[in-house]
Amino acid sequence: MMLKILQSHFFRKTIVGMNSRCLWQWIDDTFNRLDDDRIKEIGPNLACAEWLMKNGAQVRWKGCKEYVRHYDYLPNTTPVHREQFLIQQVYAGKEASISHLGFSYFKNCKHISEVEFDGCNSINNKALIELNILKGYLTSLKINNCANVSDQGIISLKHLQELKHLELKNIKFLSDPEKTIDFLRTKLPECNIEYHNK
Repeated sequence: MMLKILQSHFFRKTIVGMNSRCLWQWIDDTFNRLDDDRIKEIGPNLACAEWLMKNGAQVRWKGCKEYVRHYDYLPNTTPVHREQFLIQQVYAGKEASISHLGFSYFKNCKHISEVEFDGCNSINNKALIELNILKGYLTSLKINNCANVSDQGIISLKHLQELKHLELKNIKFLSDPEKTIDFLRTKLPECNIEYHNK
């Protein structure tokens, strides 16, 4: 799919005059843009899984032990069977390029209880603020070594009132880590918060 886009006449015309950084930002924005028609066509969970995987993230379906890592392994189902495929867990590592622009895909994915961002540099404060979409369902969140996250994003996690476990590792741009973590502990009293900074 990506190869066809890169080879298209429209794409070649668009990149004329763009520098490399702008080009990749444009690609990321394009692949993260919400497609309402696709959600209507295949339902919120499969559309969300498509968005996540075409941007390098992984999902684990409810009732399954393994992650689905490759876009080609998404189920091709009839409307009757779509409700069997409910996202429970999301993993975005170094290779992922999911951004806040696509977080609206999480809407109506009511079984996502675990999310992990591990070295995912496209995750920033805006993304963590948008994670509020999952405030009624998310019970476990891990954020490790995400270079574009700072106090503003971490403080916004106070809205995730269902969280039972929050793990924060190597968040380099916290101006006052102790104060920020103490603030979260007061706002999320039922949550076990672990903070590690190498």
